[in-house]
Amino acid sequence: LGERFRRRASRGGGSGDSDEEVTRLVTMAEVAEEELDPFRVLGVEPTATDTELRRAYRRLAVLVHPDKSRDPRAEAAFKVLRAGWERVSSPERRREYQAKQLAQGELARALGAFLGRLQEELRDAMDAMGCTRCGGRHRRFQLDRDPRGGRWCGPCGGWHAAEEGDLWAESSLLGLKVTYLARMDGHIYDVTEWAGCQRVAISPDSHRVPYHLSFGARTATPAGRQRSVLGGCPGVSPRVSWSV
Repeated sequence: LGERFRRRASRGGGSGDSDEEVTRLVTMAEVAEEELDPFRVLGVEPTATDTELRRAYRRLAVLVHPDKSRDPRAEAAFKVLRAGWERVSSPERRREYQAKQLAQGELARALGAFLGRLQEELRDAMDAMGCTRCGGRHRRFQLDRDPRGGRWCGPCGGWHAAEEGDLWAESSLLGLKVTYLARMDGHIYDVTEWAGCQRVAISPDSHRVPYHLSFGARTATPAGRQRSVLGGCPGVSPRVSWSV
């Protein structure tokens, strides 16, 4: 008789197990029933068989049922257990739940991919320049260069400050490669793609800043129209404004 009683107690679990499971289930009491994860409620893996689900439910029901547990939170814990169990209590309900989860996962992935593309498109739009020649937009690439010494001057053999709107050219690879640069929004950008479409011709590494980007005339100034403005390096002749 004593051995039989010990086996029953072992199957039902001790008071420690009951308190532990009540505490675990009560932490999910604030979760809406439609958002409860039944596998987490039952303490099993999503790959558990229907038999394992039923066994887990019966074990927990013995531990947290208000008639079995002295814990005042048992009623709330049992309510969570019942809500979770109802979602997978039969093979049909389990398939329905898992199909819904799969659809929600695919929707979340699709939404994430869409937002990722949207973010990339917005970033591309911000890193692009309108072109009055082709009517399109060209990529610009920000350089890690301080505008206060961002423009190379060949005659001086040193760096000059680049002012907002300055457009110039620099050479590399023994003069075989020419890169067009501009200061915009407080940064130095490689605008070679835009300059190529605009057919800008600038002598690289010059002391003089030959062009100034006129952002305020994007719609008022037609392509090819230029105006003289004072500026450039100290003591240098006037430069020309280029509409973008």
